[in-house]
Amino acid sequence: MKTMIAVNHVNYSYNLPSGDRIRAVQDITLTIPQGERVAVIGANGSGKTTLVKLMNGLITPDHGSVLIDGFSTTDRTHYSEIIKRVGLIFQNPRDQIVASVVEEDTAFGPENLCLPRPEIIERVDTSLAMSGASHLKERQTYLLSAGETQRVALAGVLALRPSCLIFDETTSKLDPYSSRELLSLMADYHAQGFTIIHVTHDLDEALAADRILVLSHGKLVMDGSPREIFEDAVSLQTYNLLIPPIVRFARDLSSIFPQVSSFYNSHEELLVDLSRVPTGIYKKECSPEFQKGKRLKEFIHVEHLSHTYMASTSLAHCALDDVTFAIDEGECTGLIGHTGSGKSTLLQHLNGLFKPQQGTVRIGEFDLGQSSVDIKRLRQQVGLIFQNPEAQFFETYVGDEIAYAARMLGYTGKLRDLVRTAMETVGLDFKAFVDRPLSSLSGGEKRKVALASYLVVQPQVLLLDEPFAGLDPLIHQEMIALMNRLKDDGKTLILSTHQMRDLLQITQQAIVMQKGKLVFKDALPALFDASEMQEWKLDLPLEIKIAGELRKKGWKIPAELMNWSDIFEWLQAGDGEHKNG
Repeated sequence: MKTMIAVNHVNYSYNLPSGDRIRAVQDITLTIPQGERVAVIGANGSGKTTLVKLMNGLITPDHGSVLIDGFSTTDRTHYSEIIKRVGLIFQNPRDQIVASVVEEDTAFGPENLCLPRPEIIERVDTSLAMSGASHLKERQTYLLSAGETQRVALAGVLALRPSCLIFDETTSKLDPYSSRELLSLMADYHAQGFTIIHVTHDLDEALAADRILVLSHGKLVMDGSPREIFEDAVSLQTYNLLIPPIVRFARDLSSIFPQVSSFYNSHEELLVDLSRVPTGIYKKECSPEFQKGKRLKEFIHVEHLSHTYMASTSLAHCALDDVTFAIDEGECTGLIGHTGSGKSTLLQHLNGLFKPQQGTVRIGEFDLGQSSVDIKRLRQQVGLIFQNPEAQFFETYVGDEIAYAARMLGYTGKLRDLVRTAMETVGLDFKAFVDRPLSSLSGGEKRKVALASYLVVQPQVLLLDEPFAGLDPLIHQEMIALMNRLKDDGKTLILSTHQMRDLLQITQQAIVMQKGKLVFKDALPALFDASEMQEWKLDLPLEIKIAGELRKKGWKIPAELMNWSDIFEWLQAGDGEHKNG
């Protein structure tokens, strides 16, 4: 089979202003045949993005060689040939949007190849169609949603007619519906003969690959099929990785139901086999209703809140429409909805970044509609962690950034100790990171810095906009544990997330936004039982689907059991009866 990419003993380091060097890639050798689908996984900072930039020729190795279809990336006279063969879709697709109109942005690459105008027009139309973005052709790029931006960035790459597509964490900031659409596109391109390289922290996504590469500290430490990689849980844990949830669930279920295999590559395969288990005879009844805890003091009150961007212009867009809800002190609430549903706009109102155009917003003692509201005091109590953490950075180095808010608020104690505690809380080694430039951090490391910078001022309320996007699986679990500790300390948390499983592990209730309207607010069991889930473009977590499938077979799993460990424990309690069923 023809070799698409050959990496031979490649090393690459980043130079820091201090004179130190970060060895991002260390002596990696591998080949990728034309037409293969490869997933690249590894902990934050393991070198994944650096490796794919080397494969795309964006950077060249310090030592060793990278050959793209036989062309060396170090020979810059071949660069135009390389970028025509390997297209890279960035982790943040807005970074590769260069024009203000979608059609012009898609044409940018072919125009720089000096192609004839008729061919440029044909490539633009074909590429937009291939990425499912034809309807966006005349739209302004700065008005696109995250999912739309991904499609337009992909169209710009496809216009160069590459034979290899590299996706760098492209689903990490997308809602479940948009993620499924993008993954479906990847599968279609692979079926058409494209070489697909997919960098991901979602290990369930990696199961769709022919082959998985595992990186750790810049080294290639595992290389094999999904089954070979994910059945070696001990090695994965050594490299700060976990097995995918579907693999864990399958192993557990196979110990109870002989009809279930111990390994699956997709949710659909597992659910099909689960439908074959015997009818349940376990007599324990479901709880008739989820029991809510004791009502606490109301702390956040939003009433008839509306907000329109670019009001009174032809580009007016209603982001919030008559939103009303209340949240009690110490509650942890999930905020979910399709991309563009108004979640981020709502959070920015709760932090005072936006003043209410219509309606009321009250946080504790603060009425945010009043011109006299003390915004500085408000933000001491209400911290907002942005979806893109670099958007809230002010300093150059990690330690200075974490100290920034405390310094601005007049903290008079020993700031270095405060910074050290905050860094250790979010899992950043003080010595290794305090003097690191922010620009040298991975996406997950930047999220940790953003959170630490607010923890130093100890806010009562934390508003978290997609705080786990871009985190490796182990760090993701550590951050969830941190959120639960903050919740146990009495913090009021509002967590905006596209990952429904995060809700199971942290929140007690959820708010669903759709097209600027609040369409649901209730406890999680009521959400997962809602008939409108598909209409809202939301997806049930796999463990909830499994419990639902078993309930259809007569297993009376209580509705309030939502974490897998609780569901599996309940099933094990009736193990003997199951096997006799």
